[in-house]
Amino acid sequence: MFKKIKRIVNELRANQKKMLYAQEQLYASNKLLHLLPRPYFIPETGWSMTPRAIVHCLNLIHIRKAKTIIEFGSGATTLYIAQTLKNLGDDFIFYSVESDLTWKNAMEAQLDALGLSDSVTILYCPLKDVSKEWAYKEQHLWYDTAILKSEIGDTLFDFVLVDGPFGGSTPYARYSAYPFLTDNSHNGTIWFLDDTSRPMEREIIQTWKTESNLNLSLYKRYGILASESKFDASPYAFE
Repeated sequence: MFKKIKRIVNELRANQKKMLYAQEQLYASNKLLHLLPRPYFIPETGWSMTPRAIVHCLNLIHIRKAKTIIEFGSGATTLYIAQTLKNLGDDFIFYSVESDLTWKNAMEAQLDALGLSDSVTILYCPLKDVSKEWAYKEQHLWYDTAILKSEIGDTLFDFVLVDGPFGGSTPYARYSAYPFLTDNSHNGTIWFLDDTSRPMEREIIQTWKTESNLNLSLYKRYGILASESKFDASPYAFE
């Protein structure tokens, strides 16, 4: 009897957590809905970052006053970050790195439709063999580093969002972002890695933590590395 009651209580708690998670996603979706200046459908897939994760990114950009941003893997985040930076109105640099030329062209069309073409530069960087100095374990592909280096130069980034390449392209596909950008980062740089619910991405961010000695915060589907801050930039959470 006791075991049955315990099982029921555990099921109720699990269902409550799922309900709160769904409410948080709806709350975040509503905030994003009001960010763009007019109604606009933004396509999403099963690979897209969750609304709550996107809102967390935007919170960090606002609160930590990030002015130089690079993301790996363009998508919904590209549109929302570009609009956020445009709304803030300060001088900023925003690069979005994309390995699929067709998707790059589609993203540029969406940016143009929203009047955001001047708010982000999408860099087409196909996947190529990656140098061992920037690779991890069995990883053998990453973005074309020659193109990347020529485009970003010596820019120091305040915020790095890693949501690409596609995890199935090579083992530990997203590892190289941290070692490659070591000379393009500073003590206050924020590193945001999506899909840390997957074993390889979880290992990647744990390895980055060891290499950087930054503080690691893990959430349901993503992780963040950053120095200490007196401000909590986490999105609103339902109790």
